[in-house]
Amino acid sequence: MDVSVEQSFSLLTAQLVDYRVEFSKWWVAEFKTIKFPSQGAVFDFYIDPETKKFEPWPKLIPQFEFDPEMPLQACLVPTTETVRVRYFMDRLLERRRPVMLVGNAGTGKSVLVGDKLSSLDTDAYVVKKVPFNYYTTSAMLQGMLEKPLEKKAGRNYGPSGTKKLVYFIDDLNMPEVDAYGTVQLHTLIWQHLDYGHWYDRTKLSLKEITNVQYVSCMNPTAGSFTISLRLQRHFCVFALSIPGQDALSRIYSTILTQHLTSGNFSGAVQKSAQQLIALALGLHLKVAATFLPTAIKFHYIFNLRDFSNIFQVNVGFTAGLCTPQGLLFSTPECLQHPQDLVKLYLHESNRVYRDKMVEEKDYGTFDKIQLETVEKLYEDIEEALEQTKRMNVYCHFAKGVGEPSYRPVPTWEELNKILVEALDSYNEVNAAMSLVLFEDAMCHV
Repeated sequence: MDVSVEQSFSLLTAQLVDYRVEFSKWWVAEFKTIKFPSQGAVFDFYIDPETKKFEPWPKLIPQFEFDPEMPLQACLVPTTETVRVRYFMDRLLERRRPVMLVGNAGTGKSVLVGDKLSSLDTDAYVVKKVPFNYYTTSAMLQGMLEKPLEKKAGRNYGPSGTKKLVYFIDDLNMPEVDAYGTVQLHTLIWQHLDYGHWYDRTKLSLKEITNVQYVSCMNPTAGSFTISLRLQRHFCVFALSIPGQDALSRIYSTILTQHLTSGNFSGAVQKSAQQLIALALGLHLKVAATFLPTAIKFHYIFNLRDFSNIFQVNVGFTAGLCTPQGLLFSTPECLQHPQDLVKLYLHESNRVYRDKMVEEKDYGTFDKIQLETVEKLYEDIEEALEQTKRMNVYCHFAKGVGEPSYRPVPTWEELNKILVEALDSYNEVNAAMSLVLFEDAMCHV
């Protein structure tokens, strides 16, 4: 059946009809001889190869251990959705079938594929990542594909020894579409998938490429949106939807709870983790629903990457000041009470959401939504909210540039003193910068 990526993805994104439910009803009615569990849809179960019985996917979810040294964007917290896709990926890759994951930004496509590929036996597999962008050409692609290959007998080429090569093509639909509606890179890939070869661009001789397979990801809301069905027909396509609130709550509460537990935070702070996740999810959903992109405010897009940045984001280095931010950089010294965790969250949400705003009206609307969400979930929080109105800035240099520790800055005067000292130190060895450190500027260093 010829179904485009856009059509298959729409099965998940349609707002009026849940096509998964409709498909499940059709499947159960069509295959009446199969005794399917009465509760749940066909997507909720797998067949245990040993017992030959239907089992729920959550049975396969492994225990997650958060690694504080690993960037949050590279962490994969197992959920029903990720376990389900990983189950089929394992079996398809074993049989050397091309796999494609389709989904919006922030659904974890690249992380899921990266986690699978990193688990492969390095003695049996070689992985070559091939990222696409608008300016990638077919010549550049062929150069990247041929780099890990070596010449075998005759005109045959393949990975070294008896290893298998996996090409991971990210953002498959990003390259430029030419005047004839085709993408040259896609043509090269489907030529190889169809015939098992491509041509040497200099000698114009045939190159048989063996022992390789493809895994790809694409975002159907970016780039050319779709790809040629001649290429797509080779892939087994899985659509990844935005995780539901239950899944998001489980993912981020697991991460935050493990951070607070491993950091020996107070019991009261640890118990408030779930409440803070509810606050973060509630505010994120309201912001995403209230501030919609327009022709002028085209950057008003709030997805899971923004939500993740509240927990961990590395901004960079400025004038000797290390500026990573997020809840996961907190220490027991700066979070002694649950109210301190709320104040830190308010700072992070301002940096992630409020800093995207471009109008005073939007600032006021965001502040109102933020205040209402906090007051709805927390009692006796008025004093902490009053403190945040006067000063609520967290940074890694609150005690000075030489003492990195993520904590609040007590006063504007102290923050100004630290930044002036850092600026003077920078100007001694670089071209002088004459900066006016007003409050808004100091907030965003």
